[in-house]
Amino acid sequence: MMRGGQRRVAVTGVGMITALGLDAPTTFNGLVAGRSGITPVEGFDTTGDKVTAAGEVKQGAELAARLPPDVRQRTERFVHFAIAAAREALADAACPPERERIGVVSGVGIGVPHPSEGYTVGPTSIIKVMPNAAPAWISILEQLRGPSLTVTTACASGAHAIGVAFDQIRLGRADGIVAGGVDTVITRDVLRAYAWMRALNTARDEAPAAMSRPFDATRRGFVLGEGAAFLMLESFEHARARGARILCELRGFGASSDAHNIVAIAPDGEGMSRAMSAALTDAGLPASAVDYISAHGTSTKMNDREETRAIQRVFGDRPLVSSQKSMLGHTMGAAGAIEAAVTVLSLVHQTATPTINLHTPDPECDLDYVANVARRVRIGAAMSNSFGFGGHNSALLFAHPEV
Repeated sequence: MMRGGQRRVAVTGVGMITALGLDAPTTFNGLVAGRSGITPVEGFDTTGDKVTAAGEVKQGAELAARLPPDVRQRTERFVHFAIAAAREALADAACPPERERIGVVSGVGIGVPHPSEGYTVGPTSIIKVMPNAAPAWISILEQLRGPSLTVTTACASGAHAIGVAFDQIRLGRADGIVAGGVDTVITRDVLRAYAWMRALNTARDEAPAAMSRPFDATRRGFVLGEGAAFLMLESFEHARARGARILCELRGFGASSDAHNIVAIAPDGEGMSRAMSAALTDAGLPASAVDYISAHGTSTKMNDREETRAIQRVFGDRPLVSSQKSMLGHTMGAAGAIEAAVTVLSLVHQTATPTINLHTPDPECDLDYVANVARRVRIGAAMSNSFGFGGHNSALLFAHPEV
């Protein structure tokens, strides 16, 4: 089963850990309901800090408790999240026990941020903090003997990991790969660092659930989040030979670099639009085939304006657009994977999740952002956008197999 001389790639499983829940169905149902996972931080004392709210996963200890004691002692929080989400994706796909040609690719934005003071080192320090610990432990525990890789491109890490896995399968280097991203960086030092960059919403007079408002004229910056998501990707031949349920097809992947600035976006979202156009070309689909776009949608003045311009450059005003960051916060290296997983489920359920807190239209952000209430709509093909510091751009295009 080929397309354009390359193997077709199916999505057969989804796993997610977010501030809305410890599995994909709970997260997706929460998003459809327009429920925010952004709450006051409980993991540490924020008294006197500028930032006191985040998309924090309160039940993270439950994920650690699922692991054998020896694994738990040699791993950190981001690895616990990655293992849980990858295992859900594998189980959702009913992945067979023969895993010689099944691999894992994980995006990791930061991994373990060292505190500025008061920490000690020991015999497990290195293996706990190395970014590749996430795919390493997944491959060890699940006996995945195919390619095991780590991708780090800031906020685009999870999306690029899925793109890399897509190419590995298309090239015949694996029959299946569980691919996604993870980050658990809600710490005092990280919050302070982003606040110093003036990237976060540091308002003290706003309810936490209202602080992330992508595309709204009153937006004041993003809210940090944490989580993980993985997709089980397989060649169509492998999936159909074992009778797997196919959720959708991963049809195209586009990547580009702004080559412009370490934090600022290229004017008019030029690099963003090149990634989207590349994904369309890779998929062999016209822009008119895309019905929905899961936006990067960070709730910053610059990103939302430039992403809107980039989308209009490629698609005009046609597709629906929404941002799950309005409810989950910005989960850094996990963001692209979480949003890709949501895009897959949006195709499955024919439902566009909303952008909540969108009450004051911004004249510079003038697309249909599915404001505040989810929408049942025909979705034949959908795109998930991710962009990271350094000018890393990614676009993933998912479609029903018959599109």
